[in-house]
Amino acid sequence: MNTSIKAEGAGEMSPLEEMADVRKVIDALDDEIVELFAKRQRQIERAARVKPLIDMPALVQERVDEVLARVLGAAHREGLSKQLAMTIWTAAIEWSIEYEEKLMGARAPKSANVAEDGG
Repeated sequence: MNTSIKAEGAGEMSPLEEMADVRKVIDALDDEIVELFAKRQRQIERAARVKPLIDMPALVQERVDEVLARVLGAAHREGLSKQLAMTIWTAAIEWSIEYEEKLMGARAPKSANVAEDGG
């Protein structure tokens, strides 16, 4: 049994070398994901500044539904597990709403009579 693996664009790798490469790529991807979530967090902070000015609460269910539907479509296109996408984005959305409410403090609107959410 041949235990070497032909890496794309490289020579043959042993399983240990292949595993080391997998870990290296995962670490780099994790760094990119953290960078993207930091950018997303900054937009949540921006929304928390704007929403009180337009009497918009942190939670706008229509927007939550829109985000989840769009993410599930993207997950489907990219071959990402629907369960993984839902788990990650549901947690991110819940955290974002709590964070917005905390940032808005007493300025947070209490009504949910909003037709559209820009943030």
